[in-house]
Amino acid sequence: MNPYTNEELLVQLRAGDRKAFLYLYELHKHGLFQYCLRLLRDGSLAEDALQQTFEKVFSKCSTVTNPSLLRSWIFTIARNEAFGLMREKSTDVSLDDDYVSTDPSALDMLERNEAADGVRSAIEMLSPGYREVIVLREYEGASYDEIARITNSTVSAVKSRLFKARCVLMERITRIV
Repeated sequence: MNPYTNEELLVQLRAGDRKAFLYLYELHKHGLFQYCLRLLRDGSLAEDALQQTFEKVFSKCSTVTNPSLLRSWIFTIARNEAFGLMREKSTDVSLDDDYVSTDPSALDMLERNEAADGVRSAIEMLSPGYREVIVLREYEGASYDEIARITNSTVSAVKSRLFKARCVLMERITRIV
């Protein structure tokens, strides 16, 4: 149960309420970490990006003008932190990395694990822009509008990038399988 509306949460955050900040952290830490991990492909860097994101959220929450965009604003900060770390660490910039899991019988499980590895591998080979929209849409459940806000793009550009990313991904997967 959500004890705060976005408006109340922002009011409490701006007042320095640690309980509200911890609530916000618990609410978003997993999704943000997974998002950063998929972008950076390095757990340590993802943790750094997550920490830097929440430091900025805490220090800049007064700049949020529309409480309904709080989640998008937080993901935008995480995106900027992740891409900043990519530049700093000269990390390979390839943006489409996802996790696929399975669990049937032994032989089926082995086959599915091999397929999952192929999908993961195909995603890792995508460009950062493609990987980012796949992660936001398919794993974070973000709407086209939300992805557009996070990536500072238009909805039509997001739809186009997603379509192209899915085409490239399918082409690579069919080569693997």
